[in-house]
Amino acid sequence: MKISSLRLLLPALLAATFTIPALGQDEKAERTKLEGTWVGGVRAPAGKGKGGSATMVQISELVIKDGKLTAKDGKGLGLGTGTGYTLNLNANPKTFDAVGNTKEKQGTFQGIYRLNGDTLEWCAANPGIARPKDFFTTPQVQFHLVLQRKK
Repeated sequence: MKISSLRLLLPALLAATFTIPALGQDEKAERTKLEGTWVGGVRAPAGKGKGGSATMVQISELVIKDGKLTAKDGKGLGLGTGTGYTLNLNANPKTFDAVGNTKEKQGTFQGIYRLNGDTLEWCAANPGIARPKDFFTTPQVQFHLVLQRKK
């Protein structure tokens, strides 16, 4: 490689080197925003699986803490646990993949999410099912949770 080419490439390499830690800081900040106790429910399917406004299953509590998740239904019974999760803040929409189990399923629940203040929407597919492309519920396949931060 010629020195003149290296001079052109060097600023880009240095910029890339310094942006990598910033991405880690962004994820850490996002995880901090996600931590807490959330309440709400799973949206019921409407029409052809899109939308939905009624709550199908009440979520009395979804706790995200120390990189783990636990959920309880409207009666306080356990819905499952997540042993960890990964985020991709560069995807559109952002992705939120949880590893864990429910009463019927275990594995990786690939999902998308959006966080707007104290409202968290997370749409995830059951293990072995492709990641959702949009926010809606399909029975037995993917679920769209709409949750409010518990204060």
